[in-house]
Amino acid sequence: MIEISFISIDSAKKIINGLDLLPFQEYFWWNIVEKGFGKECKLLLLSDNGNNKLLMPLFFHKLGPFLRVGSPLRGTHTPHIDPIVLSEDVDTNFQQIYIKKVLLFLLKNGADWIEFTYANHQIFNGLNAADFLVETPSTSILKTNLSEDVLWNGMQGRARNLVRKAEKFDLVANFLDSKKHNVDLFYSMLEETFKKSGNKPPHSKEFYTFLVDSLIASNNLLFLSIEKESKVVAMGIFMFNNNEINFISGTSTQIGNKYGANNLMHWEVIKFASTNNIKQYNFGGLGISSIDKFKRSFGGNDVEYKRYILMKPFVQFLFNTAMKIKNILSFIRQEFKRFKR
Repeated sequence: MIEISFISIDSAKKIINGLDLLPFQEYFWWNIVEKGFGKECKLLLLSDNGNNKLLMPLFFHKLGPFLRVGSPLRGTHTPHIDPIVLSEDVDTNFQQIYIKKVLLFLLKNGADWIEFTYANHQIFNGLNAADFLVETPSTSILKTNLSEDVLWNGMQGRARNLVRKAEKFDLVANFLDSKKHNVDLFYSMLEETFKKSGNKPPHSKEFYTFLVDSLIASNNLLFLSIEKESKVVAMGIFMFNNNEINFISGTSTQIGNKYGANNLMHWEVIKFASTNNIKQYNFGGLGISSIDKFKRSFGGNDVEYKRYILMKPFVQFLFNTAMKIKNILSFIRQEFKRFKR
């Protein structure tokens, strides 16, 4: 008999101790999402005849009168969180049965909006896609448990040339700690980067301070700077475990862009992964053509996730109405710009 229940985070930590997980499946990241992004974390355990089968980290967010539940929720720097398999006899077919039961369980427990994003999207094959809003976010992933020579030769020529250029002009990479002045500098550079497009950084300086401090406390932080003549020209925040490094956020100055600082920074991360036998490097998502070209130049492969979103009928109506209004406003702005020209 299949049973579904919420368990405490402490109980979940004991259950997953020693398992081979991706960073987003680990407790340290649940804590960052809960405290840094303000999304309540609950752990859903599925068992069969008393035997633990699957653990699912869920995040809850109250939006006005509506309850959003996600694994993960968008806007939390979390591309996907596949269910954590706790038993060798759990296969994709079992998970297809499980996902249906979890959806019904969450709807009965007050969820108005449910979203799941998985790398193993075969889990969704048992669902009727017509009942869901289906999206296909993607990222670039580079296998890194290879030699430096193999990884270097797998990069596109332009990427290698820009690394050589950075080294030729004496750019140097430094691994940093979470001292306040490093985060302050990172954020001031990030503000300058976003100011060029008339925007602000997506998160506050306090958030990045919490993020960096949390990752160093759990020993999952890579914080890099690239310097030229002792002046910082690029910085990046990455998190990792034995299986994967993830790019979280980065920024660079005009001088950094001129001399290939970003290429050097990502090459240093790739070398770190190779040296420490970390399996892969996740470049943090695709979706902006110019940045996608840069990420792909390091030799990774495009990987698609599947995001299935289920909404109650009234929420679906409100969502559709909001999308129509958004499209109308976008059309009006475009026409206004054309009229001004």
